[in-house]
Amino acid sequence: MKINAWFIVSLFLLISFQASAQSLEQLENEKKQLNQRIKNANALLVSYSKQKSTSIKNINLLNLQIKDRERLINLYEDEIVLLESDIRSLESEIDDTKESLEQLKIQYAKLISETYNNKKRYNELSFFFGAESFNEAYRRYSMLKEYNRFRHNQGVLIEKKSNDLDNSYELLNTKLKVQNNALNSVRTQHNNYVSDKLAVNRKIQDLKRKESSVKQDIRRQKKALKKLEDAIVKVIAEMSKEKAEPSDFHLAKGQLIWPVNDGIVVSQFGEHQHPVLKYVKVNNNGIDIQSTSDNIAKAVFNGKVSRIVPIPGYNKAVLVRHGRFLTVYANIEEVHVNPGQNVTKNTNIGTIYNGKGENSGVLHFEIWEESVKLNPEHWLLN
Repeated sequence: MKINAWFIVSLFLLISFQASAQSLEQLENEKKQLNQRIKNANALLVSYSKQKSTSIKNINLLNLQIKDRERLINLYEDEIVLLESDIRSLESEIDDTKESLEQLKIQYAKLISETYNNKKRYNELSFFFGAESFNEAYRRYSMLKEYNRFRHNQGVLIEKKSNDLDNSYELLNTKLKVQNNALNSVRTQHNNYVSDKLAVNRKIQDLKRKESSVKQDIRRQKKALKKLEDAIVKVIAEMSKEKAEPSDFHLAKGQLIWPVNDGIVVSQFGEHQHPVLKYVKVNNNGIDIQSTSDNIAKAVFNGKVSRIVPIPGYNKAVLVRHGRFLTVYANIEEVHVNPGQNVTKNTNIGTIYNGKGENSGVLHFEIWEESVKLNPEHWLLN
C-alpha cells in the first residue's frame, strides 16, 4: 500500500510539473511576442522623435506600449504564481523524500546491526552445512541469498533517494532563481509602464494645445475613409454582377499572413474614442498597420486583383477578390500588380507611402464579406 501511495503521489507531482512547464512555455512565448512588439514600437518612437513631431501616431504607439507593458506585467505575475506553486510542490516532495530517506537509513542500520550480530554467532558456511537435510540446507541457502539481496537493494535505494534529494534541491534553487528574475522583470516593466504613461500625458497635452489642427486632421481622415468606403461599396455592387471564382478564404480565419513583413497595429477596427479629444469618436473600417521594415504590402491570400482605386489622402487602394470576400490595401504609393491579375499569398501588392505626414509608412487594411466589414485582427495570424 505504501509503495502504491508513493507511486500515486510521484505521478501526481510529475503531471503537475509537466502542466506547469507547458503553462510557463506558453507564457514565455507570449512574453517574447510582446517584447518584440515593444522593441519595434520603441524603434518607431525614436524615428518619430527625430522628426520632432507630436502626432496621433506617437500617442497610439505609446498607448499600445502601455497596454503591452500592462499585459507583460500580468504575464510575469502569472509566471511567479506558477513558480511559487512549483516551489511549494517541490518543497513538499523534498520533505517526503527526506522522511523516506531517514526511514530507509534507520532500517538499513538495523539490518547491518543484525547482520553483524548474526555473524558473531555463526558464519554463513556453518549455518548452511548445519542443516539436517538437503531441503533444509536449500531453504537456508535461499534465505541467505534473499537476505543479502534485500540488504544490497536497501543500500541502492538509499543512494537513489540521496541523489533524488540532491537533484530536488538543485531544481528548487533553479526555480527560486527564475522566480527572482521574474520579480525583477516585473519591477522593470512597472517602471517602464510609469514612464510610458508620463510620456503619453505629455504628448496629449502638446496636442491639446493644437486642438484646431487635430480636429482638421480628423475631418481630413474621415473624408478620405468615406471616399474609400464609397469606392469599395461601388466595387462590391459591380462585383455582385460578376461570377465569383471559388475560394477557401472563409477557412482561413485566424490563419491569414500579415499584409506587411513586420508591423504594429496603430489604429484598431471599429468605433473608439479619440486618444486626445475625449469627446470625439473615430471609426475605422479596418486597421492601420505601421510598417517597421521594408514598407512592402503583400497579398494575404490567393485571389484576383479586382480594382486599383486612387483615394485622396490614402494614395491608391488595391482591392483583391477572394470569392465573396474582399481584401483592401490602401495608402499604396507604387502599385506592383494590375487589375485582373491573379495573385497568391505573399504576392507583392505595392510599396506603402513613405513621405511626410501622419500616414507615412502606414498600411490601411480592410476585409469585407460582400457588404459586411470584418475585423482584420480576427483573421490575421497572431
